[in-house]
Amino acid sequence: MAEEKITRIAREIYENVGGPENVKKVIHCMTRVRMTIIDEAKVDLAGLKAIKGVLGVIEDETLQVVIGPGTVNKVAQAMVDMVGVKLGEPFPDTSDSLDELMAKTKANAKEKYNKPSKFKVVLNTIAKIFVPLIPAFVGAGLIGGLASVLSNLVTAGTLDLATWGQIITVLKIIQGGIFSYLAIYVGLNSAQEFGATPALGGVIGAVSLLLGMDPNAPLKNVFNGTPLSAGQGGIIGVIFAVWLLAIFEKRLHKFVPESLDIIITPTLSLLVIGLAEIFLIMPVAGVISSSWSDQLYFKCWWRDIRFCFRCVILANGHVWLTSDLNSDPFRNDLKNRFDSIITGPCNGWCRTSWRSDRFMGPFA
Repeated sequence: MAEEKITRIAREIYENVGGPENVKKVIHCMTRVRMTIIDEAKVDLAGLKAIKGVLGVIEDETLQVVIGPGTVNKVAQAMVDMVGVKLGEPFPDTSDSLDELMAKTKANAKEKYNKPSKFKVVLNTIAKIFVPLIPAFVGAGLIGGLASVLSNLVTAGTLDLATWGQIITVLKIIQGGIFSYLAIYVGLNSAQEFGATPALGGVIGAVSLLLGMDPNAPLKNVFNGTPLSAGQGGIIGVIFAVWLLAIFEKRLHKFVPESLDIIITPTLSLLVIGLAEIFLIMPVAGVISSSWSDQLYFKCWWRDIRFCFRCVILANGHVWLTSDLNSDPFRNDLKNRFDSIITGPCNGWCRTSWRSDRFMGPFA
């Protein structure tokens, strides 16, 4: 019955704004569905106000239909589902009727369901989570690399610390903007991909950083009693936790009364998934990702040296110019950096470039 009410309100809103073809995109706030309208002359304000369940209409930069907390998110979701897009995404440029759009959406969903394998779906989902972050990785990574080059020049005495010290600090601060809080960005993107509230996904990502924990009284791993460390389980754990968040939040929306939905659903979602993440997901994902990092521990031999150095390694913003890749300090640092990327809060990225004609097996 409640589902029929939601669908009815969504359909009647479209009918009174000139159809979905007259809407650019739909978002919502605490109480209002906000629509970006193409041609305002096609909007029937009196018809919108007369819809049963609509509490008011406000004309601003967007057309805002007041529905109330607990219901507005469901109506907005129903509206974008009818068109086949996500909240905030541009509507397709089409003149099809609402019934035609709904039929196409169902057909596309069925075709998409039947086509890809589960493995491809997982890979596609992961790609959608990380692709939006690539520009930040590139920009912050290059800035971090520049900071490290300047630091090395200061250490070598080529540059003056008093002149360049603050510049290097600023560059490192900019670099840290993405890498120090990568879990939060991944939480936000994962929530958008899985259909959870993005802000809640960001909080679940931040939970993995254990920001409120007293380092002198750390939380214990329930399996082995060792202290939990910030970022344990890495990004793998965050994605899995946000996936559970999406499932849990959607189920709560179905059972919690609309008048209490805005209070109970986010509170219970964060509490339940947050506890599961700290005491279950982080310890288990930490063990899994640690074993993966061991597999990434490798060794290279280079011949045909050019440009007076064998290899340039940019990892976590640090630049290595070395001709002895077999040395213990190099090997230990490389492995530690892989560990931090795979199992920790991901404070950097690693990229290797070289000139050689031989690549050989793993470290002995």
